[in-house]
Amino acid sequence: MVSAFRNNGGFTLVEVLVAMAILAILLLGLLGGLITSMTLNLRTYLRDEAKLIALECAENIRNTPYELIPQSGSVSCSAQGAVAVDSPCTDLLTRIASGTPERVRRQIRNASASYTLGWSVATNDNVKAVQIQVCWNYMGRQYSHTITTVVGRSSR
Repeated sequence: MVSAFRNNGGFTLVEVLVAMAILAILLLGLLGGLITSMTLNLRTYLRDEAKLIALECAENIRNTPYELIPQSGSVSCSAQGAVAVDSPCTDLLTRIASGTPERVRRQIRNASASYTLGWSVATNDNVKAVQIQVCWNYMGRQYSHTITTVVGRSSR
């Protein structure tokens, strides 16, 4: 009894290598897309955290008595000598008088992110407008988020 294995329909070594090369090219393209997606996701997460810090700062400023907020002045978030704080903008008068911004650290995923806060105060009649700027670095680029809150003199 003779058994013939002539037409078994398998792949040759060259066909397998070409298929693996095509698969490797496709996987590298998908990997690039995945890395881009993760980078954009982390950048968005850092921006959202900056918004939360700015809102916390604005809330602390709104809870500060009108008289304790300076009439005018500003501190750039790029100024040197930032003071580390747990809750931002609780002592605005001292920070603007000394010209030192605040530095806030937040835990983001498995890393610590550092944000710097600067302010600008302008007074118009019985209203003080405080512009809050939160700055941070990510992948060698400087980013910032700015909001403005208004504090009025109470009419008693």
